[in-house]
Amino acid sequence: MRTIRFALTAALLFALFPAALGAKTLAIIPFKVHADRDVAFMADGIYDMLSARLNRPGELEVKPRAAVERGIAAVPGGFAEARAPEIARALGVDFLLFGSLTVLGEGVSLDAKAIEAAGGRPPLSFSEQSAELGGIISRVNRMAGEIQAALLGKPAAAKAGGAPSPAAAPQPAPPADTQAHPEKLFRRQGGLAPEDRPSPFVSEEGGGGIELSPRFWRSAAFKQLFNGLALADVDGDGKTETVIATPEGVLVYRMEQGRFHQVHDLRKENQGLPAALDVADVNGNGRPEIFVTALSATRRAVSSYVLEHDGQGFRRVAANLPHYFRVCRTPERGAVLLGQEHRPGSPHSNRIHELIWKNGRYEPEVAVSVPIALNVLGMAFADLRGEHKEETIAFDRDDFIRIFAPGGAEEWKSTEKYGGSTLYFAAGRADQGDVENPVYLPMRLLPWGPGADGKGRLLVVRNHDWSGRRLERMRSYQESQIFSFFWDGLGLAPEWRTRKITGAIRDFAVGDFTNDGKKSFVAAVVLEEGHVIGTDPKSVVIALEFK
Repeated sequence: MRTIRFALTAALLFALFPAALGAKTLAIIPFKVHADRDVAFMADGIYDMLSARLNRPGELEVKPRAAVERGIAAVPGGFAEARAPEIARALGVDFLLFGSLTVLGEGVSLDAKAIEAAGGRPPLSFSEQSAELGGIISRVNRMAGEIQAALLGKPAAAKAGGAPSPAAAPQPAPPADTQAHPEKLFRRQGGLAPEDRPSPFVSEEGGGGIELSPRFWRSAAFKQLFNGLALADVDGDGKTETVIATPEGVLVYRMEQGRFHQVHDLRKENQGLPAALDVADVNGNGRPEIFVTALSATRRAVSSYVLEHDGQGFRRVAANLPHYFRVCRTPERGAVLLGQEHRPGSPHSNRIHELIWKNGRYEPEVAVSVPIALNVLGMAFADLRGEHKEETIAFDRDDFIRIFAPGGAEEWKSTEKYGGSTLYFAAGRADQGDVENPVYLPMRLLPWGPGADGKGRLLVVRNHDWSGRRLERMRSYQESQIFSFFWDGLGLAPEWRTRKITGAIRDFAVGDFTNDGKKSFVAAVVLEEGHVIGTDPKSVVIALEFK
């Protein structure tokens, strides 16, 4: 009789409280804070908001903060992302939520990850940004809804833009509203301009010209440095890939159906420290090569390599090359590969040649005629006057833009510095007190167009140094801008420029990033170099769609 009574009682409990018996549990680790001032109050408020909104008795129960902090304090070594599943099990919860709060100026970014204790599925990534401190509140609510839906396996409510949440993506993924304004990167007052007005992100400078669409996208943050970026179909599937060079090697991503995901990991083919990247079919076999300019581990030599997809996978076409590579695309000749063999002591001192594929290797054919020492990474060919003549445009070693006529004579030099990269070659010490003598590598110059006037345009980046470049050996960039220049008869004049972007643009390209037939400006943006002890590198990919 007692057994029957127990069974009936258990059945009644299951009938009355099925959710409670199957409730999931969650522990929230206090978020890491990156800020230029004390924002502890905001971090605490966000923690409390997430706890309150994620807690659903009988479905998802949030462990009290005090208990979580006591549990973390008892774990040898404290919290570490690599040990998140182990820590979740030690805390006795099904899921662990952790992340970071970044506050720069008025811009706020909230990035979070959820890890399952059982390790049955990959980490879930979430990201929200706001251009104003107060604006993050509504976005915390939105993030809480996405996290809750992901952990409970329910559909998330659509965001303001109407797109579903991508919470279950295994790779770091962008917010679902993939064309929303990335406030953290494009800080300004107010919202996006109406469709019938110019984008508030663009300031017209004199000559007017094209109107850029106010549609932007940014990826979630990656804990890596992005040193180079190119757009091309590198695996022959008919879709454009985003090829990214990191210090560990090359990664290949693709944006399709609103999701930015990794499709190839080529880091096992790496050698040295990749510092620049380009893509073009130079050997003429119908498959584009990936040209990786790589420095040695000591940064005192160059050991570049070339990768290509052979229909089955990627292989090295060439390795251990002492060349800096840059692919220039011209209206008349198409893609032209430039190479500069490294000379000990300086990355600017050797001759630059056009390279061709001959006898199974890349061989110099024609020398580029310029009267000063330059590095090929900051060089391009363009028809800026609309006269079907290729002028050479380059950054000099001080980051001034120079233009050279086809015969080599210098025609123009900018009065202001542009570009600006923290990638450097380690030159010999100038005196005994030097620890290191960095010689910084130039950034990309990207011709595009022509415009309605038949003249070519030039896309240029300017990274803004906190010291105004007064400390040449110590560079640190927190903001950047994109410029479009045209030839006004006397020199290069800015046609338009963007407002300042948080972070330093490391490299950029123009192409069909979203695989929808439309061209976008795409850039690798470094938010954190990770040089300071206790900080991780952080980079994102951004895209600006042209109308």
